[in-house]
Amino acid sequence: MSFGVNTRKIDRILRETLNRFYTKGERFFNQKGLSKSCGLSLGTINPVITRLEELGALERKPLGFRLIDPKRALLYWAITRELAKDITYTTFVPRATEELEAELPRGPILTAYSGFRAKLGRTPTDYEQVFVYADADKIRRAFRPTRREKRNLFVLTPDEHLTRLSEDGVAPLVQIYVDLWQLGAPASRFVEELERELALAPTRALEEIAGALEKKVTRPRQLRPRPSPASPSEGGRGSMHLRGQQRFSQ
Repeated sequence: MSFGVNTRKIDRILRETLNRFYTKGERFFNQKGLSKSCGLSLGTINPVITRLEELGALERKPLGFRLIDPKRALLYWAITRELAKDITYTTFVPRATEELEAELPRGPILTAYSGFRAKLGRTPTDYEQVFVYADADKIRRAFRPTRREKRNLFVLTPDEHLTRLSEDGVAPLVQIYVDLWQLGAPASRFVEELERELALAPTRALEEIAGALEKKVTRPRQLRPRPSPASPSEGGRGSMHLRGQQRFSQ
């Protein structure tokens, strides 16, 4: 899968590209921009772009590439994601999942089931496991190791790129999707609902952008009063008058 590129670096490239598509409706990207955003070399970026082109997820352009099948790229990431390798600590906490989430120390980033609930405010069914991106030692100090075979708290290795894209302690929706996909049958209903949510996301993003631009263009601009030139009959003293408000297009 890695074709010579570290899988965690591949995660960054796909996360950056797909997050921008699903949150902002962006389809056109260039390798230099991705290199800067992901903190990776062009030598790391280009093999991933080539693989996505082979899969029919994008088409190359003179100045970059255009994402033509984002769902195919998302599924490719979900299939090749290696979530199990990111797990650095697990334990069992005798709490209901919502209580466990509330007792987490500051800093962890919610993903999978907990991320779904935090983003959408609902869940299609109950869940018993909490997955977070966090420093393993910090979580270990808060929740001691257990000898029980059953585990309900899983800690994943974070990276600075994921931390930057996360909001309010919750991973991006595309990251939540691929993490849930990796959990298999128990997460299937979450995956199905998230697919429906993601299908609408680019349209909503473009509508929000269009609405913001429309407000910016039609917002009236108020001019400050300007002094009129002094006239001889007024003994050299200038009079002030207000000009009528004018509407400008920015």
